[in-house]
Amino acid sequence: MTTSPEGVTVLLHKWRDGDPHAEEQLFQLLMPDLRKLAARCLRGERPDHSVQKSDLVNECFIRLLNAKKIDWRDRGHFFAIVTVKMRRFLIDYARKKKIKPLPLDSLPEGLLAGRNWLENAVAIDELLDELEKEFPVRCSVVVFRSYLGLNTKETAEKLNLSEASVEHEWHRGKKWLHQRLSEGKCKTEKSG
Repeated sequence: MTTSPEGVTVLLHKWRDGDPHAEEQLFQLLMPDLRKLAARCLRGERPDHSVQKSDLVNECFIRLLNAKKIDWRDRGHFFAIVTVKMRRFLIDYARKKKIKPLPLDSLPEGLLAGRNWLENAVAIDELLDELEKEFPVRCSVVVFRSYLGLNTKETAEKLNLSEASVEHEWHRGKKWLHQRLSEGKCKTEKSG
């Protein structure tokens, strides 16, 4: 089983095309990384959160099985999508349990005014979907830096980019989100 980024990309493409052996190989290969990712996602949650790392990995796996037709570009794209899916699961869980999560980081408070915490989380997730369609690498950088708290060097390694490219995409991604939030470009915006 290969652990190179290129080998993972080949497995992702085979999985997308319906190869069940590729699916099994892929998840065996990436399971340690998925567990680390889940731990990082949960680090931003309340200390008394009842969702465990294994719950988050399992739920994400189920959601990925239902989304096999994603046009996976590479390993970094896979982990960015996985991170968003884990985050969405935590938002859905909080919604059902009426749990208030910790505040969202890296966005000015004024941009989030007028919405409750759940509206903010859903709005940002919707905008990340839009960003992913327009600028997939930029979205991956924003997800890795914001949701996972990776620094520039760690993000560059995960996405196989230069540190200068990561900084550029990080700056442009935050600017894009700030503009969209200030313009009210999301479905959850309250009509007034």
